[in-house]
Amino acid sequence: MDKNLFIIWVTTFVTMLGVGFIAPIIPIYAQTLGATNFEIGLIFGSFALARTLTQVPVGILSDIYGKKFFIVSGTFFYGLFTLLYNFVNTVFDLLIVRALTGAFSSFVTPVAGSYVAAIAPKDRLGEYMGIFNSAITLGFGVGPFIGGTLADIYGIKTPFYFCGFLGILAAIISYTKLEDIKFKKENCDKISLEFLKNKNFLYSFIINTSNVMMNAGIITYLGIYTIKYGISIAQIGSMIAGTNLLMAALQRSFGKLYDKLGKVVIIFGICIASCGVYFLSLSSSFWKIMFSLATVAIGISMCSPATTSIAVKDIPPYRKGGAMGIFTTSINIGMFLGSVFFGFLADIFGISGMFKASAMFSIIVGFICYLKIRE
Repeated sequence: MDKNLFIIWVTTFVTMLGVGFIAPIIPIYAQTLGATNFEIGLIFGSFALARTLTQVPVGILSDIYGKKFFIVSGTFFYGLFTLLYNFVNTVFDLLIVRALTGAFSSFVTPVAGSYVAAIAPKDRLGEYMGIFNSAITLGFGVGPFIGGTLADIYGIKTPFYFCGFLGILAAIISYTKLEDIKFKKENCDKISLEFLKNKNFLYSFIINTSNVMMNAGIITYLGIYTIKYGISIAQIGSMIAGTNLLMAALQRSFGKLYDKLGKVVIIFGICIASCGVYFLSLSSSFWKIMFSLATVAIGISMCSPATTSIAVKDIPPYRKGGAMGIFTTSINIGMFLGSVFFGFLADIFGISGMFKASAMFSIIVGFICYLKIRE
């Protein structure tokens, strides 16, 4: 493995491990402060909204001034502000801290993704993006199990301390080991949405947004949905961990599959993931829920490297930072819309009904966009 790819993988993994630590406990923590389902959605959405506002200019600036600065500062301040979760007293306080961590997280994964896209050989782009995505899913996979266990044993605030420490550790690793990448200023764009004029980029962007919306509904409300069936926080963490470990294991293989078969893997992934979410709405035991989440993981693992590769494959290396900055706003938009909109539906129809609606929404949007890409 390329040395810099390995360092990016380690940095991203450590950062996402910290993010995973707090994933299963944020909704429950918010409920202890008196938050409704809709307010929990806003708390999750504030993270995504802050990322959306910051990551496009960060992507452009990282092409000009170097990617290392943004990765180092992003991981450091993400870790620092995560420590503030322990000192919030109201829902509003929690929302503000969540927004701050979201803003600095935009310095990390989009810039790291553009770093990987810039160093990847063109005929192995799917494989490289699969390796990069595996760091995200593996870190986020291991983290919830550890975080849920720590919360059960030592209290709900303990994972926030560990998450903050891991962010600062990731900053140290990237500062000491990572080589910098920057391009001549005259070759780099100002902030521009012209990438959305490209058909492959646009419809990959929409598919990714739809998939993230569906996943946001799961991440935001899984803890509340499962705890009523007597499932503990540690078990919730193990569910998220198991499915994300599966995604991490599959990302590189499905990236290679895209390199061989092309766009057709997208529609298979969409159908499998949507079926998994629908099964989740009918599940009421630990193992049924695990099976449903594993099905979702397989589907998303098929889609993610393919849509990312299709979006950036024809973009010159010196513009990939800006392109990835815009493309990964699909994650933020999906998180915001999924958390808030599906939270609204959950208050009306219940969480089970919300899962059914999100599955149908994802498969309809995904199928239409796939046909547009195939044209």
